[in-house]
Amino acid sequence: MTGRISRRRMCLKRCSSEIFLIRGKKMMVEMTKNDYLLWLSSFFETGPTSISKIIGRYRTFDELTKVSYEELAGFIPAKMAAVIKGDKPDDAAVKVEKYKEKLEKGGYSYITILDDEYPDRLKYIPDPPQILFYKGDISLLKRERMIAIVGARQATDYGREAAAYFSSELSQAGFCVVSGLAFGIDTAAHKGAIKAGGRTIGVMGSGINDIYPKGNTALYKEMYESQLVISENGLDIPSFAFNFPVRNRIISGLSCGVIIVEAREKSGSLITADQALEQGRSVFAVPGRINDPMSVGTNRLIHSGAVIAAKAEDIIEEILGVSYTSDSLVKKMNGEREKKDRERTECLENLSGAERLVMGKISNDPSFVDDILEETKLGFSELISILIRLEQYGLVRETERGYYILKK
Repeated sequence: MTGRISRRRMCLKRCSSEIFLIRGKKMMVEMTKNDYLLWLSSFFETGPTSISKIIGRYRTFDELTKVSYEELAGFIPAKMAAVIKGDKPDDAAVKVEKYKEKLEKGGYSYITILDDEYPDRLKYIPDPPQILFYKGDISLLKRERMIAIVGARQATDYGREAAAYFSSELSQAGFCVVSGLAFGIDTAAHKGAIKAGGRTIGVMGSGINDIYPKGNTALYKEMYESQLVISENGLDIPSFAFNFPVRNRIISGLSCGVIIVEAREKSGSLITADQALEQGRSVFAVPGRINDPMSVGTNRLIHSGAVIAAKAEDIIEEILGVSYTSDSLVKKMNGEREKKDRERTECLENLSGAERLVMGKISNDPSFVDDILEETKLGFSELISILIRLEQYGLVRETERGYYILKK
């Protein structure tokens, strides 16, 4: 019927926006603030910084639709202003609904700074993210104790061991470990928390569905299932290099403190340390050798006043107070460590003669299997079997193919 009015209601977040179809013409009535943020995030060209600027000036979608391109281009990039003004207001709610459907199809969701699930600690940092996309257990964002562990991508064995140690110990002390899902220190931190039965949050620099680096796909999938992965970048946003320094403020912002494990002189981890200080967070640095390029950044942080991270109790004492380090939780941590030491001692006492011989040829510096063969005069098959058993006992570990060191 020609003059008939039909109404279509679209189920949107919090409350519905309504689109009335009158004689074939669309008229937008209202868009919620959450949908407004999601709409801004749906543009490939709009980044988190510009979204914050837009929201700061134009609190509602209706306000934004009334400004000219020239006014908008006066404080955000012209290309960004062009795509925003090029999107017809009448079609915005439809676009938001399709975007939600795509998120849901991939198992992703989102919260905004207006939602109850948004973490209070993050809300009060300079330039907080207006929207967070996520996959996993969103309740982790409300954990009271969080600690960030970050550092070099091209980490040394020492750095990875340190990251895993702090992550494991602090997880057992009730901290949720926050890191950036990169190779090296980040990966060791996430895996250390998971192995210890703790909780961990990965903060991406790319879009929520753009896994980076691809080599960490298995880790992402595990964290999607049982932990939490978040990003302030929406669907299909590539891993632009400039997104990662911006992302770092979220890592530090979520946390009570930041531990830097290995950093070159101009490492991105030092940006995280600066942001942590700006946010009023504690900064810890793991000391390294004075002639190691991977330790220049961390040693300099210590020289500038960062707390030396030599053991997990240092972190707990600084964040939770001196009295806390003597409570039952830390006693439990010490008990676990003593138990491991006893098991290691018993294992060493029960080694066979051949196993003792091989153990005597392995130190804290990597030993190559050919050198061990030559020194022990064992057969190749026998040596490999012994090395496998020693790994299973937790006494040695293979650092790379054919090289072994003592496991601490």
